[in-house]
Amino acid sequence: MRTLISTICLLLLVSFSSLASDNWPDWLGDTVKQSAGNDWRFSGDPESLQILPARENPKIWVLVSRKAASYDTALKTMLQVYKQEFDAVSFHVVKLPAASTDLNALLENAEANADLLYTVGSKATVAVSKAYQGGELPIVSVNAKDPVLMGLVDTYEGTGSNFAYTSLNLPANVTLSFLLKYMPDLSQIGVLYARTNASAYLTQFLPLQKEAEMRGIRVLAMEVDEAIEDQTLSTVMEAEIHAMKTQDPDLSQSLLWLTGSSSLLSRVDEINQQSSGLPLLTVVPEAVSGNENSALMSVGVSFVNNAHQAALYGIRILRDGEAAGSLPVGVISPPDISISFRQAKRLGKPVPLVLLEMASDVYADDGRAIRSQGMSMEKQ
Repeated sequence: MRTLISTICLLLLVSFSSLASDNWPDWLGDTVKQSAGNDWRFSGDPESLQILPARENPKIWVLVSRKAASYDTALKTMLQVYKQEFDAVSFHVVKLPAASTDLNALLENAEANADLLYTVGSKATVAVSKAYQGGELPIVSVNAKDPVLMGLVDTYEGTGSNFAYTSLNLPANVTLSFLLKYMPDLSQIGVLYARTNASAYLTQFLPLQKEAEMRGIRVLAMEVDEAIEDQTLSTVMEAEIHAMKTQDPDLSQSLLWLTGSSSLLSRVDEINQQSSGLPLLTVVPEAVSGNENSALMSVGVSFVNNAHQAALYGIRILRDGEAAGSLPVGVISPPDISISFRQAKRLGKPVPLVLLEMASDVYADDGRAIRSQGMSMEKQ
């Protein structure tokens, strides 16, 4: 009996040593092996065999550079999507370190303990792209601006590396085409951006300026930096609107365009107060609402839709085994359009029917949401 037990134990040891090479133990039938297929993995010791899911519950790390409402929206959206697609998944949210040595240590830790890393925001995305290009851990960006325009990748077809990017930007020609739908005789655009937001300058101001000036439309830079006396919001707006009046005295062929600079998105009320009646349009759908402090219209990519796309990219990597570098830069089309008729009424400026028909979110002149995510709220 002892000899028989010893023989069985020896067979078990040999069998388990061969599991890593996908050799099936000879003391289990082929029907079990065939039904297991690629859906299971195997582990064990001399006394038992463990048949486990092919993939463990994913461990996802999320790297955030700072506190921002848009980042909260991104994380909340991704949690909702993953809840629908996975029975169990863990998220580990960490703050972007200030020092490069600390970032390298964090990335080394993530590589050892995570299955996927999200970089939230342009700052975190740029930092990780420079520090970890070609690493083993797949990276997906969310709530970040165009990676091609930021110089992180050369093509929209995919990186070929461990990175998959999504983008909050629309191509400048698409943005301008919608501005012209709103104001066909447009002659001037005052573009608001924060001096400290390099990504907004590179990916939103410069491309729009180039595209508009090719069509004979004047673009004025409203660069804001509250730390510099002559670059405060009120000072810059007063000076640039005065300059706009030299070409368009009644400002009937001019508008303001607000970029995705977080520090300015929180000051829409001040911008409206100092706008001299100019309509405020923006790239950020979340800046349009039924409230008094709202932009008139947005043409862009919502934080929710961008985060939803980033979550789906992560799921394709984790569940379906796709390589991060094979995924194209996630550019959402058609754009999300939001309209506030409360602001249109305040300004006395009508919104063309063609834009109303295309809008996904519409607020009535009393502030009520009459359309949300493309669905009529009147029937609710």
